[in-house]
Amino acid sequence: MEKFKESFKMQEGAIPVANDIIEEYKDKVPDLLIDLWKSDGFGKYNNGLIEIVNPKDFEPVLWTWLGREVENYVPFAISGFGELFYYRKLTETDEDVCMIDIQYRKIETIVWSLESFFERFLTEEEDRKHWLREDLFNAAISNQGNLSTNEVFTFTPALAIGGAEELQYLKKGNAQVYQDIVFQMTM
Repeated sequence: MEKFKESFKMQEGAIPVANDIIEEYKDKVPDLLIDLWKSDGFGKYNNGLIEIVNPKDFEPVLWTWLGREVENYVPFAISGFGELFYYRKLTETDEDVCMIDIQYRKIETIVWSLESFFERFLTEEEDRKHWLREDLFNAAISNQGNLSTNEVFTFTPALAIGGAEELQYLKKGNAQVYQDIVFQMTM
């Protein structure tokens, strides 16, 4: 987590993770995520470019997008535009991290381990610019200010129905509500 911690700074207002959450997920996610929850809590990094979220808050969204509940899939982060990242424990030794691209209704496997998500995916400039829309995000922060917990920038209208990746089409909104609205609009 060294590269991640050098590149990403936790925003003030992080929420400590309750022991019951840690107990519930300790066998579902790697120690790396448990350790991050214990040290930093749930909260936004780099003004919300990425937010580590309470899985309980995003499981209903994940199940909606997947069309079913999957015991070994754990939502753990959102982007500043509402994409949902989830960890998949595939076997005792195999894992990956997937992203639900709500804008274009796609599920992508991003990396083959949670460690790679933090140490490679988030720390490589090209990945941040492409997957997280870092330049547009930074312009939106400058224009509209910081995001609150579980708040994201929403494209209005949504990209899947003709919106554009431009500053004038962004508003702030609750991530779960936005994810649900985009799901329903793009069915």
